[in-house]
Amino acid sequence: MRIRRFLLMYITTSSGHHRASSAIARTIARLDPSAQVVTVDAFQYTSRFVRWAISRSYLSLIRHQPDVWEYLYDNPSVHRRVQHLRSLLHRYQASKLQRLLHTVKPDAIACTQAYPCGVVADFKKQHAISLPLIGVLTDYAPHLYWFHDTVDAYVVPSEQVKQRFLMRDVSPERVKVLGIPIDERFLETTNREATARQFGVDPSKPVILIMGGSGGFGNLRDIILDLDILPYPCSMIVLAGTNRSLVFWAQNQRFRHAVRVIGYTEAVPQLMDLATLLVSKPGGLTTSEALTKHLPMIIVNPIPGQEAYNARFLLSQGAAVQASSAQTVRQTIRDLLENPERIEALRNRNAELAHPHAAEEVSRLLIDLANRNQEQDGGTGGSE
Repeated sequence: MRIRRFLLMYITTSSGHHRASSAIARTIARLDPSAQVVTVDAFQYTSRFVRWAISRSYLSLIRHQPDVWEYLYDNPSVHRRVQHLRSLLHRYQASKLQRLLHTVKPDAIACTQAYPCGVVADFKKQHAISLPLIGVLTDYAPHLYWFHDTVDAYVVPSEQVKQRFLMRDVSPERVKVLGIPIDERFLETTNREATARQFGVDPSKPVILIMGGSGGFGNLRDIILDLDILPYPCSMIVLAGTNRSLVFWAQNQRFRHAVRVIGYTEAVPQLMDLATLLVSKPGGLTTSEALTKHLPMIIVNPIPGQEAYNARFLLSQGAAVQASSAQTVRQTIRDLLENPERIEALRNRNAELAHPHAAEEVSRLLIDLANRNQEQDGGTGGSE
């Protein structure tokens, strides 16, 4: 059997989709060091105008008209109206995708976002090829753009999501409840005391980790100032991502409690081990990482659409609490700190819902499909 080749597709590098693809790529490399793994941003295979239009419209709606985005997201009537446009875009992509497949010659493909999954699925149908394709969901609800007959397997984070697929007449054997792939570093237990010394906080007092995604989004200044008047000794570590203005602002403030505002860091696994509570938007990858670390989450400012679905899932499962606004985070945290048994209950529930080995299980599924593909047609994958 020749060397296995894999193609992993996502969109935008500063996204959970990319982090999930990277986690799968690293795990395949560990399980099969001889394998060739290519990760691709699918947006690089469309026109610059289409990339600009999609990114600009999405960001504009999220920031200025979130109610419009909520209406558009997973709306059956909208889905029907844009099907023709989607088909045109996928056909536009076809020649570029064919060149990519000819170059990589993959034995299996995994897509961690619905857009490239749809492009590959339509390509398979149009060209009648049997190249194995997996759709890996990175949120706790599937929207309508995920559903395609030519996707060989879907990887989903929960039984509830699986039921959504079954309701759409997807056969049960095509839906695998394996979780959301995360970096294997989140499986390691780190030294809390060493991390506390590194970031200058007292590990014997509550540590509140505040995350705003890669861009440091949300009303983080308001949250910090509000939490700084908590009547209990505590520390705050704020991950500002690329939000340099937030870091500069914090450096020029005087706080009652120990507050550390830092930019991009690779120390998220260690900080999650150190933290007592996490304040964050419920992105799919962040949620999966927190569940793996058994870290209770206070949900704040979920983006309409996918993050709102993630929030509903966590709340329905008793795995998180939600602050209705930035101004209510302090009272929510105060209630939890005054009820340590509630924190322990959240930790236990997180442990029950976590899928810490998702990246390995997805990688093994891909390797198995690649082996079958090579046995059936010599591994050309229908790419030529």
